[in-house]
Amino acid sequence: MTISCARPGISTEAMEGIVIGTAQMMHLRAIPAIELAGAAMFPEADLPQQIRHRVTATADLQNALDAGRLWTAVSGQGQVLGFAMADIVDDEAYLVEVDVLPDFGRRGIGNQLVKTVIAWARESGFNALRLVTFRHIPWNAPFYEKLGFSVVDRPEPGTELAGLMDEERRAGINVVNRVAMLLTL
Repeated sequence: MTISCARPGISTEAMEGIVIGTAQMMHLRAIPAIELAGAAMFPEADLPQQIRHRVTATADLQNALDAGRLWTAVSGQGQVLGFAMADIVDDEAYLVEVDVLPDFGRRGIGNQLVKTVIAWARESGFNALRLVTFRHIPWNAPFYEKLGFSVVDRPEPGTELAGLMDEERRAGINVVNRVAMLLTL
């Protein structure tokens, strides 16, 4: 099986018929279900019930699509299996979210989506890619560490990144289990 990556410089893995590429308008309607399926995998202690059913606003997905910061993994049959979304936070590349349908997990799709975001960050001239994730969940910080990300000190107060973490705290996420990570490009 082969993964086709629509971005140059991305390695392929053994996954037939799955194309990783820039999201298309028709993919937007599939993303909320992927987010909800991904959220269901988290323990309630990490992702409380009051926010478990939140999805990215359609306008935010559209903005990311328009800015070229939204990618999808699509099967040969046209099913959207996963997505990645990036943004610019504190004038740096920021990985907002990566989700893959649980039935398609552990096949390298998430890995290829992250590598696609890394390629975008490099090609866009950024020196680093940042993210915030759970430190103790195997498919979070340990997954990113395997891709070269490292844990960094808590963001400086007053930065956009610190503001994002404060928003998480106010939403009910236990930020003690959250960690900022950095990949130097």
